[in-house]
Amino acid sequence: MTVVRWAATALVVAGTIAWTLSDFLLGLTGALAGLLLGLAAAQGGLALGAVLFGLRITNVIIGVGSEVKAWTSPTRRVVLRSIPVLATIGLSGRKPGVRRRTVLTGVFAAVLGAAVAAATWLTVGTAFGKGLALATTACFLVQLVPVEKPAYVSIGWFAFSLPRLTGRRVAELEARPRVMAGMDAYHRGDLDEAERIHEDLAREHPDLLTVVGLEVATRCAREKYLEALQTVIALNGREDLGERELAFVLATTAGVAVYAVEAGQFPAEVGLETARSMLGNAYRAGYPKSRSNGTLAIMALLEGDTATARQLAGYAAEASESGTDRADDLVTIARAWMADGDNAKARELVTEAHELAGWSPRVAATRARLQIS
Repeated sequence: MTVVRWAATALVVAGTIAWTLSDFLLGLTGALAGLLLGLAAAQGGLALGAVLFGLRITNVIIGVGSEVKAWTSPTRRVVLRSIPVLATIGLSGRKPGVRRRTVLTGVFAAVLGAAVAAATWLTVGTAFGKGLALATTACFLVQLVPVEKPAYVSIGWFAFSLPRLTGRRVAELEARPRVMAGMDAYHRGDLDEAERIHEDLAREHPDLLTVVGLEVATRCAREKYLEALQTVIALNGREDLGERELAFVLATTAGVAVYAVEAGQFPAEVGLETARSMLGNAYRAGYPKSRSNGTLAIMALLEGDTATARQLAGYAAEASESGTDRADDLVTIARAWMADGDNAKARELVTEAHELAGWSPRVAATRARLQIS
């Protein structure tokens, strides 16, 4: 897919210059605007489709750069960043019929993208409009290519590949509303309810990754890291996992391993080496390195590199998709400041973390240490 994107970009640049030779700078400016418009149309189409067809929007990230303002609830996180261009959204099922609803959402986004691309051809009377039309159309066509990667799922995959899925992958989708109910309970700290939902699901769907993922989350919340680690390691040997699923399993194994080390439940030399190995395998399977910043931050903290721990955890906190994740990353930064003897800065971070997920064992333990000190 990377090759396709670079090829499309090169064609758009070359085509724009050739078409607007006398004023190619204005044409390239239009092409840049067309790229942004095409990406915005795709995300806007998915968001509108989700509302129309009954999917849940789990997170909305508006812009790039540092976080300016965030609104967090147990079911959704909305973040406004310093440079308000581009936007990304996360989707999940909240009602039965998840596959049908997701396919319809993808088709709706494709139709909206086509309409936006078609409309830009009304502007080709100017150099800016020519670049705009070429780039918007190319961006739309690239997004129609079916792609399912750890970092990206295309509109084309939703619209064209998802209808052909069979077996466990479909069952994963259809179980998503109940799994999300369990994760909602987890995010608000109602671990008894989360565990009850998991037990009900496990009786019916013991082989579903999403169900196992709920189990791992609740066990970590109970600080049963070794049990969680054994559960997720067992998934690594499954032969029915696709590359994208395997990448997430490997990354999760690394994350649980470092939590186990931090809690003193697993030898550091074994746990950290396991985490490094799992992350390396996850990267080779397509897992984006940026999504492992939280795990890498704890590893750096355990190894005494507090500056790196703060930096990586800061990146992770900025990119967090839930209040629980952000609280966890803030605690890592706080613990790094504590290790350097600056409890005042640590308290500021833990105060925010407590507001987001005061029930979290890492948050509660860090807050208690600061109150004693």
